[in-house]
Amino acid sequence: MFSSFNSARTVLTLFHSPTSSASRRVLQFLKSQEAAKKRLFELDVTEGVPTKDQLKTILKYAGEHKVSAIVPGAQSYTEASSILEGGSNELLRPMVIDWTNGKAVLGDDEAGVKKLVSSLDL
Repeated sequence: MFSSFNSARTVLTLFHSPTSSASRRVLQFLKSQEAAKKRLFELDVTEGVPTKDQLKTILKYAGEHKVSAIVPGAQSYTEASSILEGGSNELLRPMVIDWTNGKAVLGDDEAGVKKLVSSLDL
C-alpha cells in the first residue's frame, strides 16, 4: 500500500543547449513525460558542464571510449576534465543521464531517450 513512498524518484539530467534543435526536442519530450504523472522521474536541466565526479560517472555509464565524443579534443578522462576545468563549454549536447539506473544517452538519439524514459515505467 505504501510502497510508492519507499521508491525514490529517478533523477534525469539533461545537459542542454538552447541553440541546438536536437536538444530542444529532447527537452520538450522529457518535460512532457515528466508532466504525465505516469513517469516517476525528476528532470534536472543544465546548460553548464558536468563536475569532475559527474564526468567520471558519465564516462562509466557511456564507456571510456566515448570521451572524445563527450568532450571534443579529449582522449582521456584527465584531458576531458582539464578541458572543462579550463573554462571550455565544449560538451556534447544533448546528453541525458539517468543517475539512478546508471544510463547515458548521448547526442541526437531521440529513440534512445524514449527507450530510457519508457524503461522507468513501473
